[in-house]
Amino acid sequence: MILYPAIDLIDNECVRLKKGDYSKKTVFNKDPVKQAQIFESEGCAWVHIVDLDAAKGDESTNGSVLLEIKDKTNLKIQFGGGIRTAERLETLFDLGIDRAIIGTAAFQDLSFLESAANNYPNKIWLGTDVLNDKIKIHGWTEDSDLDLDSVLKFASKQNLGGIILTDISKDGMMQGPNIEMTVDVASSCGLAVILSGGVSNINDITMIKEFEDKGISGIICGRAIYDEKIDIVKALDILGNQDA
Repeated sequence: MILYPAIDLIDNECVRLKKGDYSKKTVFNKDPVKQAQIFESEGCAWVHIVDLDAAKGDESTNGSVLLEIKDKTNLKIQFGGGIRTAERLETLFDLGIDRAIIGTAAFQDLSFLESAANNYPNKIWLGTDVLNDKIKIHGWTEDSDLDLDSVLKFASKQNLGGIILTDISKDGMMQGPNIEMTVDVASSCGLAVILSGGVSNINDITMIKEFEDKGISGIICGRAIYDEKIDIVKALDILGNQDA
């Protein structure tokens, strides 16, 4: 099972939000490149990067950060935030990302998701952010018109790498993950699912690992790492091989 330490970017800084609320921002490192290097030095093979400026629809100035992380580390990059056009996808893959996460654009136009998955087989992951059974879009600021069941049915027929599932009610709250919902989603669509939101301590890591055979392929972890509630070396020892 893969550990994806998270770097969420606003104004070129590494931040975390609570429940997706942009007004509840905590800056954890003003140098996201150095943060990525720390993750690599502790044994991580992947990093999960989200451009929160772009996700909300604002103009982003975070592109140089992505380039520098690619240049100064050997980390594989899982990247999302504001990917809404084929041109943006092409640019990102040209920059060297390994996976792209599509959220808002997919829920506004499922044909875009289908086309992206066909053009980049198994490299597109559907970013599915849920709050109170509603799919949230535009940086978690609006509800999608689509329901989760119909989206999962559609996703199961595409050349996707998998689904990244965030329970927004858990995100940044340090109150434990929603394993039940994650397993249900994996069962419904038959795709690998990466759990995001609420992972708060090493016991959560151990517990999630037990559901690997139920379709949970990875864990995104942010605040608990920054708050030093989770030791990356210990987490990797529990999770095992990080090749994917």
